[in-house]
Amino acid sequence: MRRRAIAVLGVLALSAAAAGCGVSGPSEAGAERGPQAAARPGTGHDAFYDYPDQALVAKAAPGEILRSQPIPAPASSLLGSAVSRAERIMYRTADQHGKPVAATGFLLLPKKAPRNEDGWPLISWAHGTTGLGPMCAPSRTESLGGMTPVLVKWLQEGFAVVAADYPGLGPEGQVHGFLHLRAEGLSVAHAALAARNAGGRAVSEKWFAVGLSQGGHAALGAGEQAAEAKGMRFLGTAAFAPSSHLSTALRDAMDKQMNGGSLEGLRGLLAYIGAGAHVFDPETFPYDALLSPEVAKEMARPAVHNLCMDQIDAYLSLFAPEETAGTLKPDWYKNSPALREWLDSLNPAQRTSAGPVLVLQGEDDKVVPPEGTRKLVGELCAKENVVDSKTYPGVDHVGVMLAGLRDLGTWMRGRLENTRPSSVCPAGSLPTQGK
Repeated sequence: MRRRAIAVLGVLALSAAAAGCGVSGPSEAGAERGPQAAARPGTGHDAFYDYPDQALVAKAAPGEILRSQPIPAPASSLLGSAVSRAERIMYRTADQHGKPVAATGFLLLPKKAPRNEDGWPLISWAHGTTGLGPMCAPSRTESLGGMTPVLVKWLQEGFAVVAADYPGLGPEGQVHGFLHLRAEGLSVAHAALAARNAGGRAVSEKWFAVGLSQGGHAALGAGEQAAEAKGMRFLGTAAFAPSSHLSTALRDAMDKQMNGGSLEGLRGLLAYIGAGAHVFDPETFPYDALLSPEVAKEMARPAVHNLCMDQIDAYLSLFAPEETAGTLKPDWYKNSPALREWLDSLNPAQRTSAGPVLVLQGEDDKVVPPEGTRKLVGELCAKENVVDSKTYPGVDHVGVMLAGLRDLGTWMRGRLENTRPSSVCPAGSLPTQGK
């Protein structure tokens, strides 16, 4: 049970299976629709996720809708009770190198009318770790990544929601660059712009980046790159247990391994980090730059990239058992300064965010250690951000989302009402109010 709880790393453990999938509603006036794609009969293949011609992607503007597809679901479903429109979207964003890429996600619009002529304020949701392969995208799952109850809560509160799958998740033939801060942040910011492009004036220019774990990391990246959502007004980032300080965390994991401790339950995540480095620069970072030879061999298999978070630990236990294969390359930290430098470049707080920041952390989190998040808050303050921080005693990595929802709602209402955000940073920090 402990391994399963850790392995979800941000895929919220809510009972959403019975909630259904979504509903196709009437198109909002003024929204231009891209070509519709349907599943190929008898194959189980959904042509929506076919990667488009790269020349077309390169010509598209950031956030431009390349393709959309209604998400079917019974009107009696939980999600169906709250949405006027639910659809998968494919839009243009960029990878870690700045290369234009097609990314997928989903867009949900509330049933209740907007409170004013500005339209529904928008949450650009950033999900926790799901995997590396196309099939691990939340938009491909009936429960939308296990988040249906929280999504419905936001819809009922009058927010539109857009969710990026992140580059490499969703479209066929791709591999996700795990924890690539720039790419994930851009995909979250460009998803907000895509929501506005798809939903028209019914979707407000005002938007938040909200994420959990890997998604907290991505949401912080989105705040630093919020200007990429041109014409939108960014109101702030809310990061639940955000991933940070990868180099330090991996060094600590290596020390634990060398001292005979077990990394069971975290091996899949560590393998994903090694794969993410390889996706960024295959020549500089072969799989065995970070991972043990046996784990590296398995992660180099294309089929293994399709194993999602609920499968990867069990696979490694069978084909690269910890007791004989280990997990990490013992000398990586000492002999791979380029890898250390690259990992450090993935830490949030690279520059000042375009809006205030809320960080929420469970004190009993065994996946994202509270001390690492406290250090991150200090680094965010050093970048002259306005940072509010909430901690929850006895709350673990999965539970922090539910524990912090009320505080999140209060904080977002404050931003929408243009009240001055509180900050834990030293006096003298300048507010980074939404622009």
